[in-house]
Amino acid sequence: MEAMHANLAGKSNSGHAAWTILYVAVRHGAPIVLSVLLWWILWVGHTPSVATTDEAMKHVSWIGVIALLYVAWQARAILEQPRGGVVHALVEILVSVLPLFVVGYAVVDWARGVNQLSVFQVIVMTEAVLATLIDVVIFTWFSLRLNRLTMTHSAGGN
Repeated sequence: MEAMHANLAGKSNSGHAAWTILYVAVRHGAPIVLSVLLWWILWVGHTPSVATTDEAMKHVSWIGVIALLYVAWQARAILEQPRGGVVHALVEILVSVLPLFVVGYAVVDWARGVNQLSVFQVIVMTEAVLATLIDVVIFTWFSLRLNRLTMTHSAGGN
């Protein structure tokens, strides 16, 4: 009987760990997903082969859609974050700069002549940097401002 309870407790703990990982992935996953996509495009060398300008524009527009989805995912995460805690805001900032590090490393590799970048890859990097800067600058400011208002309000001040 004790073995059965221990087995159920182990399953419960592993289930809790899985939900925790899923929760963190949903809350902080956008920068990680964007970083993996950037890595794949910049180092695996995904460059679409296109024959016409229309096909090229279609590929570039998809990169814009991905950048907008990233910004929307991050906006949702900021609005749902717990208020009054500085730790969550700091974790969000640190995770949010991850795509900038990937792009920065790609630029260093390009400058050293290690990784030759196509025009498509440069466009991808530019759109990723713009989306990430919106996240880091505007959403971080918004998040810190909401935290400050929450702390001021909960302390009884204005």
